[in-house]
Amino acid sequence: MAMAVLFNCTLIMAQTEFDALRYVQPDINGTARYMGMAGAFGALGSDASAIKDNPAGLGIYRHSEVVATANLLMQSTTAEWNMATGKDKLFKPGLNNFSAIYTLLLKKGEEETKGFLNANFSLSYNRLKNFNRSLNIKSEIGSSKSSITDYIADYTGGDISNTDLTSNDPYTSATIPWISILAYDGGLISGYDNNGTTSWSSNLGNSETVTPSYNLTEKGFIDEYSIGFAGNYSNFVYFGAGVNIKSINYAAYSKYSEIFAIGAGEGGGMDLMDTISTKGTGLNFNIGAIVRPLKFLQVGLSFQTPSVFKLENNYNSGLNYNFTEQGSVQTPGGMNSYQLKSPMQLNASAAFILENKGILSLEYNYRNSTATQLKDENGVSDSYGDENLRMKDVLKDIQTIKVGVEYNLSENFAIRAGYAISSTANNPDSIKTEPAKISRYNMRTDTEYFFQKSTNYITAGFGYHKAKWVVDFAYMNKSTEQTYFPYNSNTLALKAESAKVIINNNNLVLTFGYKF
Repeated sequence: MAMAVLFNCTLIMAQTEFDALRYVQPDINGTARYMGMAGAFGALGSDASAIKDNPAGLGIYRHSEVVATANLLMQSTTAEWNMATGKDKLFKPGLNNFSAIYTLLLKKGEEETKGFLNANFSLSYNRLKNFNRSLNIKSEIGSSKSSITDYIADYTGGDISNTDLTSNDPYTSATIPWISILAYDGGLISGYDNNGTTSWSSNLGNSETVTPSYNLTEKGFIDEYSIGFAGNYSNFVYFGAGVNIKSINYAAYSKYSEIFAIGAGEGGGMDLMDTISTKGTGLNFNIGAIVRPLKFLQVGLSFQTPSVFKLENNYNSGLNYNFTEQGSVQTPGGMNSYQLKSPMQLNASAAFILENKGILSLEYNYRNSTATQLKDENGVSDSYGDENLRMKDVLKDIQTIKVGVEYNLSENFAIRAGYAISSTANNPDSIKTEPAKISRYNMRTDTEYFFQKSTNYITAGFGYHKAKWVVDFAYMNKSTEQTYFPYNSNTLALKAESAKVIINNNNLVLTFGYKF
């Protein structure tokens, strides 16, 4: 029987468009100079993190260099839900970047300005995105008339009977949702047989209110390991290309709780706990060019192909209940493998360079997120036909605008500032569709989902360089607002209220570089 459960678990775990949403949202991360100018480096180059946006920036290097960047994340989150406010904080150190750039000068001397002047190579590590987040959402006592037990009863529907849930091992069934099994074993829902169908309902009293709360801890990252090549023709055209291996490592631990009102029903409460981890790698390529039509103007254009990730999910959940009885139940663990095709990216940029004075840099980034696709482990997208259709309803193409400035106070010291805004990655009018009760969905018990509004970045920094050494420092504030839904209550008579979540990430960034 244990082998049967294990085999079934490998089949029934599934991904949704909301899982894909997590990995397609961009971020601004890199060296201190790059972050101090809000990542507006597509036409500038000569920075280790600029290479990941436009590999032609590698061609602007006239020296070899080794660079390393450390980051300290200081996060604060505030959530408002049902007239209550929850707050949380997080401190997390990390490594943003490590790069080695080698420059091969093909022609030496200031008088040599025609033809191919240098060929450059790079080996780079960049942390593209952090998933780190700690979130505490709470509500006023007895503030909600809608309960997740209503949602589970509605989702269980009429084609699942009491006998199905009391069978020898219902977890081996391909058509029984595991969240229904947990709720039934915890005494939270009841089924009444009626002419061959079963009507399911919550065991809470009709007038009983609940006090919901939600806690979430997310960890992980998207890392990129790159090999780049670039060239310089007559200090007029710079061109480059890169091969990028990306690594996803994500883990989330969540607990959704309800305290049932005493006096209006049975009292007690429940905790629904979910753990998910995702790991895998992907591959993509990028190419780019920078043109200098005027001495003070550089224009850049780059293209990054979609990444194809091979991912593996591990998932389990459990329920603590204190209703007519007290206890806990746990689902079997499961895993599955699948593929994710992330969107392509297009970068257009321009930089105005006043020699010995400063820089004004502008950049526009476009990602066609609606083309994101889920595929099975063999690369067949038909297996996720419904999800891929919903990608176009839930996801929106993402546009990011970056503006950065740098001003030289002296020959060795510069100050920087920047601003960037990234559009929302999802359609706010869409909902998390109730999944069909088929084998590749019914293990999921995480009912919550988030919608994210636009993301704003405000940055500042400074840099000091002398001889062969470079030290840069940056501060970045990243702020975004999300809407949290505990479950899709659109089919219920009593709707669940959503929560407003505000996330502020403050990053302190320090980069050391050595030229040779």
